[in-house]
Amino acid sequence: MKSRSISFSLFASALVFTPISAYVSIPLLLLALIFLLRSKSKITLNLLDKLQLGLLCSILISSVFAVYKGHSFLCGSIFLCYILSYFLARVLLNNEKEIEKILTWFSCAVLIICIIGIVQYFTKFKITVKDIPILSMKGGRISSICYNPLILASFLGFLLPLFIAFFIKGFRRILLGISIVLIFITFFFTISRAPAIALIISLTVLIYLLIHRKLIAIVSPIVLITICLVYTPLRLRFIETFNPSTDRARKVTILPGIRMWKQHSILTGVGVHNFYMLYDKYCLHDEGRGPHYIHCMYLNFLVDTGIIGFSVLMAIFIILIRWSWQIYREETNFKRWVAAALFSSFLGFFIHNIVDNTPYVTGLGILFWAGMGIISGIHKTPNCRRDFPVPIIKPRRAFPQST
Repeated sequence: MKSRSISFSLFASALVFTPISAYVSIPLLLLALIFLLRSKSKITLNLLDKLQLGLLCSILISSVFAVYKGHSFLCGSIFLCYILSYFLARVLLNNEKEIEKILTWFSCAVLIICIIGIVQYFTKFKITVKDIPILSMKGGRISSICYNPLILASFLGFLLPLFIAFFIKGFRRILLGISIVLIFITFFFTISRAPAIALIISLTVLIYLLIHRKLIAIVSPIVLITICLVYTPLRLRFIETFNPSTDRARKVTILPGIRMWKQHSILTGVGVHNFYMLYDKYCLHDEGRGPHYIHCMYLNFLVDTGIIGFSVLMAIFIILIRWSWQIYREETNFKRWVAAALFSSFLGFFIHNIVDNTPYVTGLGILFWAGMGIISGIHKTPNCRRDFPVPIIKPRRAFPQST
């Protein structure tokens, strides 16, 4: 039990550092695994576990047939960390006490990140050490101690449904209440468009699932949309979306990605992160150097890993949503609250990544896969007796023996 407790603390620390630095999170994940193995915890693979291993195999296959094989193997290895985060969450975060403990860890981290971000917004201060930005601002958008505003907004947007769900449940309402208020303020100071749309949808779904009042579910998105329109920097950023000269890096990557996918291999793709290496060859002459990935998670994964990897990823997402919904409908304890919150968070995640690719940000990927692990850990796989009831045959009464 002591090894398991140490493993939990290391894993919780790794998750807390996900928006700050993956270079800290990954060593902590490895240490958490070592102590978990010492605790001799056992696990029986379910369908989602097998699909995660299938995803790893599809990435391996893609790397074998990649254009730049070494680069693909190196970049694809990050999915080992994602799946490690998944299995650690599957084992360590599968009961109410541990879920509440990790929420407390996250609340304390969020308080620090948000307070720094809010102070940064009003003071405009920056910290750079040897040309490395420690605290940076981009166009008035805060990032606190995270690398950029998108990472901060994605991190806060993913956690907010969990905080709201357990606040309604009655867990640590003062701590969670303060955290929720600061998250809203900090989130809007990031001036992020796609995360804002995703957050509006995820919170609307969450409120409807937990409160069961259509009026509140209708009013809440109206209030959030009004805030987006009233807050001038965010409103202007939404308007800029329709300007052809803005977000050029997002728009010029789609056609080159499709072209390289078709010309190389539609089954195995070009290789993990090979899009960045091949972009110059497939882009138009006036486009210049493209970004590191396509700003669409679904298209980027299809280009990188082909139909094989894309199909496995979609299967994972479908099972994840299905199991979350099943837990919400069938359970009456803490699992119902967790399932409703993560169902809403992942719904926002899927919508956001239509125009972005946050899993390719290593820290966020570790967090997202941990969320999948929680759903897998609290899901009960029906046993054979429940699925295939065995008929009970009554024994025949024995005839009396003659004397």
